[in-house]
Amino acid sequence: MPFHQWQNAGVQKSDLAQYLGAVVRKHRTSGKTTQEQLSERADIDVRMIRLVETKGQNLSVNLAECLARGLGISLSQMIREAEDLRRQKPDNKP
Repeated sequence: MPFHQWQNAGVQKSDLAQYLGAVVRKHRTSGKTTQEQLSERADIDVRMIRLVETKGQNLSVNLAECLARGLGISLSQMIREAEDLRRQKPDNKP
């Protein structure tokens, strides 16, 4: 099996990244924090934060942890909230 087929074998596209982006945006705006401020707190380029919030950019575990820390929440809370959002949306769109 070619590498690209092996790499994607059995992997379904997930919408969790879009919901994580919605959670990041919710916590950031509820704390009246700008993307630039979160960028400084999380030590992440502001362009990546924009991608996460608006395009549902896939997150590495390290990036997700940095964002959670910058927002003052745990990574497990961020994931739990994203999963809760996904369950609540009948059309699977954040």
